[in-house]
Formats: sequence, structure tokens, C-alpha cells
Amino acid sequence: MSQLDSVITQDYSKLIPNVIVELKVADELKHINRNSMSIENLFFYPAIGGNGLPNTESFIDLLNGSIRRFSLSARELQQHREFVLDGDDIQASLIDSRGRDRFVKYASEAAKRSGEIGELTLFVLLEAFLSAPKIASKMKLKTSNEMHVHGADAVHATLNNDNLLTLILGESKFRQDRSTGLNDAIESVSNFVSSYLKVDKEVELIEGNLDQEILDPILKTKLIKYFSKFTPESNQTTKTIAILLGYNRKSLYKNLSSISDTSERIKELERRYTLHATETVEEFVIKLISENNPQFTRVKFIYALLPFDDLNNIKEAFHSKARLNK
Repeated sequence: MSQLDSVITQDYSKLIPNVIVELKVADELKHINRNSMSIENLFFYPAIGGNGLPNTESFIDLLNGSIRRFSLSARELQQHREFVLDGDDIQASLIDSRGRDRFVKYASEAAKRSGEIGELTLFVLLEAFLSAPKIASKMKLKTSNEMHVHGADAVHATLNNDNLLTLILGESKFRQDRSTGLNDAIESVSNFVSSYLKVDKEVELIEGNLDQEILDPILKTKLIKYFSKFTPESNQTTKTIAILLGYNRKSLYKNLSSISDTSERIKELERRYTLHATETVEEFVIKLISENNPQFTRVKFIYALLPFDDLNNIKEAFHSKARLNK
């Protein structure tokens, strides 16, 4: 449980298990400590439909339905709900359009479009599986003419019952090839990890946006102390970097439809995935070590995988659903 659970307004309890599934693995695969680096590995896959293929339609609907929460600040979302309750559909629709336009504006940059579906997926996974809400609206900042944002895709956090704040910066890469995505992600992380540890640009953004994301005044006052200097709380902060890779892995889903028993079908998928996960985790660890970056030992890593059977089709379908023009 996190003291920030109340910040997450979406109820994922019934929705997520039917859209995205987490592969359960042995603790020695889930948690790895090597060369003074700490890594938590998370493995996800789209829920399997009756035809033995990933139910990508539900996945795309989940992402499309999350655009408003991803793009708008908590304060804007509260205003939207208040207008809806008051029956003011016009004002509510203006806020809704603002969020979608904000998302479309940034996503329309062709070079970054593939990153937007990854950012949106990472946002959902951090909320649904780690109970880590965003504490800075990066999408709002990215589309502001007054501020250019460098660094990680997402800014999320958890606050446990021992009052330890975990700050989570996310980096997502959705590429056809997993190794290409991994290399790109680590390159990005290497570029911002030093500033992250120095409590530089990212924390300035967080502190400046808490008023928009944390609406409970008591909780907001409590959190501000973690980003202030010379406070006891400033020494109770840990830093995590979450890397999400989306990629093609057709072999995971090949011929699953030939297995008539649905439970056996899932067992076979998860058997294949566990073997694949073991190999990819080792690749990730070796890659981190080879970077020889001393800063990597000062953060915890979350390494999350989400393999698809056809990533290109998913991107195209999402762009159509979200009205992103090529």
C-alpha cells in the first residue's frame, strides 16, 4: 500500500486483469542484485482472446481511454468532473478536448509518435501495478511553449507506510526489435541519470507542479518536505528508473490457437515467456554492467517487458483510434 493510492482515481481492479496480464516468476528472476545494482523485473503480456491471439483491441481501448488522465493534471480532471456533475457539458467538453489536443500535438511529431504509445502504456502500468501516480504532468509541460522538458517520460511516486518516498522516472521504447529498444532506452537513461541524482531539473518540475497533481492539501504539504533541502524527509527519498520495452515476439503466441483447452493455452504461453524472460533479463544486466556508469549503482531499476505479436498493427490501430494523423 502507498499513501498516494488516493491520488489514483481510476479503478483498475476489474479492468486490468482482462487486458494486461503480469507473468508471475520466481523471486530470483524478479529481483536481481549484481555489481551493486538493484533490479526489479516485471513481465506483462496482452490478455489472450478466444482465438488464441492477444486481445489487442481491448489494449488499444485501454490506452485510448487513458489519454485524458495522462494528458490532464489532477486539477484539470477535477474541474472536468465538477462540470459533468453540474450538467455543464460544454465546459466539460472543452477540458476533454484540451487534454486530447495536448496529446495529439505532441504525438504528431513523427519521430516521437512511437514513443507516445509507450509513455501512455507506462503511465497505466505504473498506476495499475505499482500504485504509483504521476506527481508531475509531463505531457502538459511538453506541449507548453514556455518550457521544454528534457529527461524521462514519466514522473511518478509511491510513499510507503514507513514514510519512504520512492521517486520513479520512466523511459519507454516501443520498437520492432527488443535489443534496439533496450539500447535506445539505456542511452536515454544515461543522459538524464546524473541530473536525476543531483535533484536537478526533474525535481524542480515536480515541486513546481505538485499544486496541480496533489489536491489534498495535507498530502501536498507532506510531499513538499521531501523536495526541500535540510529537512528530515529529504533523507527519506529513494530513486528508481523504470524502463518499459514494447516489441515484437511472435514466437510467444505462435500456434496457441491449436491448444483447445484455454488454461493449457495460457500455461504454454507462460512457459515460453518465462524462458524468454530469463534470457532478456540477463541481457539487460550485462548491458547495464557494460555501460560502466557509476550512477547506475545509486538508483534502483525496474525493467518491464511487454511483447506483442504485431507491434506495427497495434501502433496503426492506436493512431486511428486516438485520431493521430500520419
